[in-house]
Amino acid sequence: MEETLEQQPTQQQAEQFTTVPTAEAPARKTAKEVLKDYFTATRIAYIAIFTALSFAIRFLQFAILPAVSYLKFDFSDTFVLICGYSLGPVAGVVTLILKELLYGIVNTGTAFVGELANVLITLPMLLITSILYKKYKGIKAVIVGMVIACVVRVIWCFPVNWLLNFPVFVGFDWNKGMSMFIKAWYWVELFNLIKTAILAVVVMLLYKPLSKLIQLTSEKFNRRKKIA
Repeated sequence: MEETLEQQPTQQQAEQFTTVPTAEAPARKTAKEVLKDYFTATRIAYIAIFTALSFAIRFLQFAILPAVSYLKFDFSDTFVLICGYSLGPVAGVVTLILKELLYGIVNTGTAFVGELANVLITLPMLLITSILYKKYKGIKAVIVGMVIACVVRVIWCFPVNWLLNFPVFVGFDWNKGMSMFIKAWYWVELFNLIKTAILAVVVMLLYKPLSKLIQLTSEKFNRRKKIA
């Protein structure tokens, strides 16, 4: 009888026999590793090209409305938006910030506030178009995203110009600047409407010849992401 009891496994031994080993959860990547995987040498090279193009064109400015001749138009955001299409929203934001930062270092009269305003005004348009295109590819996604982005940008221009751009333009005098904007808000909004529409048309015209580049670039980085 004693031998029979000694041969029976204890409760701890029984649990060891019945326990099924579980697979270890994959280790989460650190922020440094995520950044390293995203900003590869190839991606950095593409960002540098788009930044250089948009920075160079930033200097080709001209007035389009005599009533607000102090507001200048340029095509630099065209390459920022195309960068967002081809490399994604993060790369587009990096290109936008670098372009304005470089321009502010070389040629600024507003202590970077004007450049900050340009970033704030362009950012919603860039994010809307690039995020929608990332999810829905093709010319339809470009058109729909661009229409939505144009409406948002024109509306968003109002508070940015009223609360930031114009006060800085008149020497950081907020009362004078806000009052000046209210008197000219119609022309300012018309300027931004025309500028946004021209940018949208140029981007869509360039989309077709650049669509292969955009598609190949997107697929290349998506493949690398899946492999990683």
